[in-house]
Order: sequence, then C-alpha cells, then structure tokens
Amino acid sequence: MAERQTVAEIRARLAECARHYGGAIPRDAALVWDGYFAALIEWGLVSPDEHAELLALLPPLPDSPVMGVFLGWERDRAE
Repeated sequence: MAERQTVAEIRARLAECARHYGGAIPRDAALVWDGYFAALIEWGLVSPDEHAELLALLPPLPDSPVMGVFLGWERDRAE
C-alpha cells in the first residue's frame, strides 16, 4: 500500500506543476488534479477539510465533470 501523502507534499507538487506551466495551472491539468483529489478523499487518504484545502489551490473549474464521476451524475445535477 502506498504511503499517505501529506497536504504539504501535494502543495509542493501543485507548485511544481504551476512552475512547469509558466506560473498558472491550465484547465486540463487542473481537471487531472481535481480527479486525483477526488480519489484521495474517496480512498480515505485525505480528510474532507484537506480535500477542500487542496481544491482551493486550483483555478476555478466551472463545468468540471469530476463531481459527476465522484458523486454520480444525477446528484451532481441536483445541486
């Protein structure tokens, strides 16, 4: 089993990603991160508070499909 990553380690990886893209994480990379964060919370590797903290580091993602995949498409539409 993989060792649990800390939020600090993930923050560092996000910063590295932003540097790679010239200072801002583009939408396609942010969607990948969003999905990764959803997996971390689903598998119990981060808390809901940590998940919210990580999401706040991403650029806004209107119309992201991640919540539909994570929660189910009908629930995503209801909110």
